[in-house]
Amino acid sequence: MNVLVTGSSGQLGSYVCERLGDKHDLTGLDIVPPRAGGVETLVGDIRKRDDVRRAVSGVDVVVHCAAQVSVERSMEDPITDAETNVIGTINLLHESATANVKRFVYVSSAAVFGNPKYVPLDEAHPTQPTNNYGASKLAGERFALAYAHSHDIEAVVVRPFNFYSSRADPDSPYSGVITRFIGRVNEGKAPVIEGDGLQTRDFIHASDVADFLGVAAERDGVSGEVFNCGSGMSTSVLDLARLVMALKGLALEPEHIEPRKGDIRHSLADLGKSRRMLGFSPKITLKDGLGEMLS
Repeated sequence: MNVLVTGSSGQLGSYVCERLGDKHDLTGLDIVPPRAGGVETLVGDIRKRDDVRRAVSGVDVVVHCAAQVSVERSMEDPITDAETNVIGTINLLHESATANVKRFVYVSSAAVFGNPKYVPLDEAHPTQPTNNYGASKLAGERFALAYAHSHDIEAVVVRPFNFYSSRADPDSPYSGVITRFIGRVNEGKAPVIEGDGLQTRDFIHASDVADFLGVAAERDGVSGEVFNCGSGMSTSVLDLARLVMALKGLALEPEHIEPRKGDIRHSLADLGKSRRMLGFSPKITLKDGLGEMLS
């Protein structure tokens, strides 16, 4: 089948291209050129309908990874966040439906949940995002599912939890906690923790998320479904810092600063539905994934 991967030059999109490129005719769409050769990439902007219309022509499946992904940036510049994550998604959905695309896989985020009322979080947990990024991703979910209901196009929503890899941009001020910790220990410095470090997260390697998206792109009979994508393992930020230092061979104590305002205390994916309907099980342990980034 013909597959379009948006955000194909990004951390997650590049893994999705590797996952699907050997089995399908693949095209990427990104605002920047590709990381490496091997994938035909259209340089374009999902906020521009002409670029999107050109990209979806002749496509069977769209895997929509392109997004503004920083919570901090969404609070600083909510207009750009909404233009990318909401208007860009609507452009893709509308042009995909018009071009008779069969399936649309929407990459959402665990940020749509907001402050958990219980953990682990299943797909039925209330969605009450506490920041603009989570709100924009939830809006994208709603539009994707609405298009599946009202148009002849299938839609599958995937909610990744905290994914990481060596392909994350270490120079971005909005990098995730793992990328920041790795940067610190590579300089021989202790990780800096916001708050007491007892807040917990569900960390999953980006290549495992890409495998999940590959299954969602290929699987029939799951249109209209929403799936969690995580490791199903809870790790405190303090334990993460200690593991990173141990793997690097540093005998240091983490530094602590003021907690981040509005930080969610605990986040953990319930993978029951994903295992049952898609047969998903992550392959890369946190220790192995961190070891790869430190090698």
